[in-house]
This record gives sequence, structure tokens and C-alpha cells, in this order.
Amino acid sequence: MGGCVHCVWDLYEAELERYNAEMAKIGIWSEMLKEKEGGSGTGGSHESANVEEFVKFVNLLMNDTTYLLDESLTKLAEIHKIQDEMANVEEWERTPQSYVALGNETVHMFQYMTAVEEIVTPFMAPYIVERLAAMLDYNLAAMVGPRCTELKVKNPEKFGFNPKKLLSEIIDIYLHLSHRNEFVEAVARDGRSYSKEIFGRAVDIATKFALKAPQEIQMLQDFVQKVESHLAQAVEEEEDLGDVPDEFLDPLLATIMQDPVVLPTSNVTIDRSTIITQLLSTPIDPFNRKPLTIDMVIPS
Repeated sequence: MGGCVHCVWDLYEAELERYNAEMAKIGIWSEMLKEKEGGSGTGGSHESANVEEFVKFVNLLMNDTTYLLDESLTKLAEIHKIQDEMANVEEWERTPQSYVALGNETVHMFQYMTAVEEIVTPFMAPYIVERLAAMLDYNLAAMVGPRCTELKVKNPEKFGFNPKKLLSEIIDIYLHLSHRNEFVEAVARDGRSYSKEIFGRAVDIATKFALKAPQEIQMLQDFVQKVESHLAQAVEEEEDLGDVPDEFLDPLLATIMQDPVVLPTSNVTIDRSTIITQLLSTPIDPFNRKPLTIDMVIPS
């Protein structure tokens, strides 16, 4: 902190010295102009030299004017922007409040539903479990990953944000599904957000703040071990298979198709689970944007 204060003070002194020098220059040249207007100039080479010096001075003055006005106007524009944002602070604070409230409710709903085995089974459908795993991994990384410090705000309770409770409920969902091989495999296939280190960080936080009982911490660690084992097995299988011809790969995920189907609107062959996932969000062919429903696809 002290270093920052010294830096600011040094900058202030430098600008003050620059200001005083500029004022001194202006004062000197103002006096010279008054003398010239009063007829006290000596003429000749002395006047020529004065003209050259004056040209240099004016050039420097123009440079300084350009720099100083640019800096000052830029800073004023920044202040204006900040003041506008501060004037609307209550309005844009209400947006995250509603998002956080709804987000908390949806996570709580998943926590509740995944605790009931009869409800869990539909979640294991290929076109659902992949998205569920990706969603959980992404949000776990946001909560405990390298950028988690960006979530620190003053008065988080004002926004209804309770990071410990939210993390605890996300961990609960993993624990509720940890016994399902479909879920383990889906997490292992999530190359975008899954990370053993992220789960390690979650374990550390949950242990430090006693968010979970020791047996639950062990269950989470066992789950990660199962995911890592599946990853290692997948690597071995990929090496055994060698280069797979493109016609056997899903065109969107680049994975081997298990249930290939043809899209009649674009004549593209794709895995059934992939196109179902796409159609859950938008009922169109992803390759040509034409209307498409799952009953239209043709088994390959």
C-alpha cells in the first residue's frame, strides 16, 4: 500500500513540476510578445533567433496541448461513465439478485431430484447425462477454480449469494449420482470443464469449512478416482483403435457413433444422442438450420 502511495505522489509531483515549467514558458513568451508590441525589439539576427525559438516553443506547446487535452478529456469521459454506472447501481444490482435467487432454486431442485433413485434413472439417458455432467463441471470450476476470486463481492448476502451453501449442494448432486456408471463416464468425457485439480480444490474447501462429513468427502474422492480410471481406460482403448475413419465419428463431437442416424434435411450421419441433445434446445437441423424433429431421423 505504501509503495502505491509513493507512486501516486511521485506522479503528482512530476505533473506539478511539468505544470510549473509550462506556466514559466508561457510567462516568458508573454513578456517577450508584450515587449515586441511596445516596440522594444532590437531587430536583426537577435529577432530572427527569437523567431526560431518561438517556433520551437509553439511546437512544444502544441504537442503538450494535444497530450494534456487528450488525457484530461479521456479521464473526464471515464468519470462520466463511472458516474452513470453509479447512478444506475440499484438497477443493475437487481439483475444479479434475481439471477442468483433463481439459480439457487434450480440447483436446490437438482439436489432434491437426484436424491430419489426413481427420478435419477431418466437423468441417465445419453442425451441428458452428458449435459448434466457438463453443467455441473462448469459450475464447480466457476465456484472453486482459478477465477473463483472474481465472485467475491461486498455484502454477498445482499444478492442472496451463499457460496458455501451453493458449493455444498453441487457436491450433493455429484454424490447422489456417483454410483451411476453413466454419470461417471459422462464426467470423464467432459473435456471442457472436468479437472481432477478442480475436484481436489472442492475437497479442500469442503473439508476446511466442514461443508461435508468425512464419509461424504471420501465418497467424492472415490468418485474422482472412478472418473480418472475411466479416463485412463478410454486412452488405452483409443490407442488400441488407432485412427478411426471419419465416417465412424460423430460430426459434432468427433466421438465414435454408437447409434448413427441420418438427418433427412441435410443428409448428414450423426449419433442419435447428439442430435437429440441438439433438438432439446432448438428443433432445427444444426447443419442447414431447417426444421427437424427426432421422429424424422433415419437409422443408418
